[in-house]
Amino acid sequence: MTKAAIPDYMNKHLASQDIPPGHRFGLYFPIWKDEWKKADQEKTVALKKATSLTNSSQKLSAALYQRQRSIALQNDALGYFPAISTSPFMTGIGNEHPLENGFAFLNPYGLPYLPGSSVKGVLRTAAEELALGLYAETEGWNMLSVWWLFGFDAGSAMLSQKKYNIDMLDEEAGCRRKAYQDWVAKGNYEHNSLEQFIKATVVGRDQKKYLEHPQQFLNKLPDEISNQGGLRFWDVYPQSKHLAMDILTPHHGGYFQGKNTPHDSEQPVPNFFLTIPSGSEFHFYSTCETASLPDALQENWYVLLQSAFKYAFDWLGFGAKTAVGYGQMHSNVDAEQALAQEKRLAELPPIERDIVEVLKANKDPNKKEYLVLLNAVKMEKRWQDDDRHVVVERIKAMMQQVGVWKETTNKKNPLKDKEFQNTQEVKKLLS
Repeated sequence: MTKAAIPDYMNKHLASQDIPPGHRFGLYFPIWKDEWKKADQEKTVALKKATSLTNSSQKLSAALYQRQRSIALQNDALGYFPAISTSPFMTGIGNEHPLENGFAFLNPYGLPYLPGSSVKGVLRTAAEELALGLYAETEGWNMLSVWWLFGFDAGSAMLSQKKYNIDMLDEEAGCRRKAYQDWVAKGNYEHNSLEQFIKATVVGRDQKKYLEHPQQFLNKLPDEISNQGGLRFWDVYPQSKHLAMDILTPHHGGYFQGKNTPHDSEQPVPNFFLTIPSGSEFHFYSTCETASLPDALQENWYVLLQSAFKYAFDWLGFGAKTAVGYGQMHSNVDAEQALAQEKRLAELPPIERDIVEVLKANKDPNKKEYLVLLNAVKMEKRWQDDDRHVVVERIKAMMQQVGVWKETTNKKNPLKDKEFQNTQEVKKLLS
């Protein structure tokens, strides 16, 4: 029988406790025998225990998501890019773990998350590839925009002469260097933006030299350049009802470890690991320090970032093992529109927001809006004094607009004229 590497008195508490998956995967992972050796045959059973998201864990994850959403509603310089995964997602596989494949959990909550720094790395790659026009149209990106928004990186492949000694990587780095040099030679950049960047990053006598010869600055960028970039990316809390197990079966472990010659008779070794299943929701948020940007970027940073996210969703993916299909996503347009609508609602005066909420809560699509509000005034009594008068005036205006405001009636029995009766009721409420 296997156990977790914890004191014996703790074991009796584990069975009944509402434990988040990160703690079951980490501290409480039951993979050890009495002599503290791994029981490899028990990997599947132990990992399966970490795939459950308990009710409290789901509520906590939803609360973290809701907290971000509440902050987003109050922030004007914010980008929101919701997505739905179309393949399993994994991250943090380099973390130490008995399975040799770790996973990133946010402590102390024990919930899966994608760090904002990882999101920034993917988006920077997307922005650079767009700016250099390597695989798609630039969508308005250039390298100055990348440096302003993501910060300057002297170690990037397009600027470094580093040799990887791997043909594919060296070829890719060469393509990036050539694309960058072509961009500099064509001068296809905003000169005011470049001058501002030089002033912001270079000090002393060199600043004057580079301002006089800006192309020389781009051809031989000084090592001491440093700027933070305007974008800030938030951690992402995937919304899913459970986690899942996946498996890889390397067939040539001995050869890759240098123990055997290449042949086809090696036994495959099953390798289980943790994932977040496809169909999970990912909510990406980014804020922008617009005051530090040139005027042009202050206006269009969101549009640029939107194109970078689209490129990342379509071609790059997020998390680990994206080269073999993990971490693929597509935009969640419904969620994006819902937040935009909620933000517009939050900006309305309280009485206007109340009216919208009452109309939105109506379950009968055939019921006229003015009748919905009239019933709310009469039955719910949610508005008093001046607010009540504003709503009734709104009802009157709505009735007049659709042509049902009738102060007189030609019917013999006025009680059967609903429009007349409604008008009289509204007039009574106004008096």
